[in-house]
Amino acid sequence: MQVAIDGPAGSGKSSVCKIIAEKYGFTYIDTGAMYRSVAWVSVHFGEDNLVEKISNIDFILEENGKKISIKYDGKIYDLTKEIRTPEISSKVALVASNGEIRKILVKKQQEFAKSGDVIMEGRDITTVVLPYADIKIFLTASPEERAKRRFKEWQSEENKQEYEKVLSEIKKRDEIDSTRKESPLMQAKDAILLDTTGLTLEQVADKIGEMIAEKKEKSKK
Repeated sequence: MQVAIDGPAGSGKSSVCKIIAEKYGFTYIDTGAMYRSVAWVSVHFGEDNLVEKISNIDFILEENGKKISIKYDGKIYDLTKEIRTPEISSKVALVASNGEIRKILVKKQQEFAKSGDVIMEGRDITTVVLPYADIKIFLTASPEERAKRRFKEWQSEENKQEYEKVLSEIKKRDEIDSTRKESPLMQAKDAILLDTTGLTLEQVADKIGEMIAEKKEKSKK
């Protein structure tokens, strides 16, 4: 079974998918982490010939999405924490708007999706990467709610950010994602809209879990 989830920054995609993967035995694929890894490469190895660099990168997903590493130029880099900084967050939208980079990553993501029961999240999963997924969900929340989540996430680390700045960056990212030429963020016509404003991660995961159970039950008939 393939479960595809799209949604804007801070909508809870990654956290919810980790819960679902653990609870239902799915393989979790965080495509956002892949784009963040590309942004990390651009910061640490330069933006010149970035497409060529990405073509030669191997993505290593371990611990069911909890750990991501890349193999680049013969070395393995654990980027699990490195890609969750404000610096990388501010650059990932521009990287993700590059059509050539998207084509490379989409192909890699589709290969990952062939490994049994998969739950994959990003911004073009239901529309481009897995348009024929068994369950398609568009996860969202108000900009203010999403900013609070991202603010809390960053405050729990060493990166101190002001809430208003985080909110501004969330809105800016929304605009870039929804207006870019290549695979803009949008709700697929057959995707279920799930607004997570005011809901806990567990409540959202339970709702998606019900969809999975219902789909599996129907497939038996």
